[in-house]
Amino acid sequence: MILFILITAIIGAVAAWRLASPFLNGTETGSGRIMALVIVPVVLLGALGFYFVNGEPEEPGAPYASVAQRLAETDPEQLSPDEQEARLRAILRENPEDLQALTLLGRFLSRSERELEAVTLFTRALQIEEDPRILSDLGQALVVLNDGQVTPEAERAFEAANQLDPTLPEPAFFLGAAYYARGERNEAAAVWSDIIARLDDGDPFRAAIAARAADLLSRPQGGPGSSGAAPFADAIAAGVDPADLAEMMVSRLETRLEEDPDDLSGWLTLARARWTQGQAEAGLEALEQASARFEGDAGALALISAMRTAFAVEESEQ
Repeated sequence: MILFILITAIIGAVAAWRLASPFLNGTETGSGRIMALVIVPVVLLGALGFYFVNGEPEEPGAPYASVAQRLAETDPEQLSPDEQEARLRAILRENPEDLQALTLLGRFLSRSERELEAVTLFTRALQIEEDPRILSDLGQALVVLNDGQVTPEAERAFEAANQLDPTLPEPAFFLGAAYYARGERNEAAAVWSDIIARLDDGDPFRAAIAARAADLLSRPQGGPGSSGAAPFADAIAAGVDPADLAEMMVSRLETRLEEDPDDLSGWLTLARARWTQGQAEAGLEALEQASARFEGDAGALALISAMRTAFAVEESEQ
């Protein structure tokens, strides 16, 4: 509002000069100059009158200052989301290197679907202090900004956060997701098992990560990059019965587990495959074998338990 009023005053002054200039160019005499002397003050005083009436020049910036002071003196929990944002921005105007304000505003913007600005704020905050939570915030904002994809930039942020504080659940989960997306299932299982083992039993992140990780790791691995995919594709093209094809895949997986019994993802996939075939007992037996193999590994056992729980829930819904 104040800016608008100032602009109005300036425009009025310019208009007064342009209106009077024909009478002041030296060619006009007598009545012309008298008219100029009348026009200039009338237009100029009109513009300045608008400014003095509405602009309150005796109190420059008073509205912003009073609002900023009120927001600063109010308990943040009593402020609306817009007021909280305004409060944080006011703090950063006064001190652009306020680490807490940078971080809080970045998180607020991330929750408000303004990830691009949030990334900028987290980056500024990290230039002040390399903090694992801020690194995690940066990585998560980049993931959302890229439609759920863990980009190389996000992965580097999560790796740095995990190195600084391996007990944080979010960086570890997204690192596992990055490994999984590349088909590196053993690495994903190791990262997920490690963070699950570090979290307390009652931590909600523990159950959430275990359930999601078990679901992902138990899915059959397919796609162009998966080993052994071509023979099954050929079998499908040759018209092999789907039931026979499923049994071929399960038999191949069992053979692989005999050669590499430490493949946690393989055990979970075998259990799911048997369950999908309607062989619930065989599926549970696969989980029992996995439990025996990974005895003493709290993270792996939590994943196996999550798989068993998923079976039980699915069975109760049938």
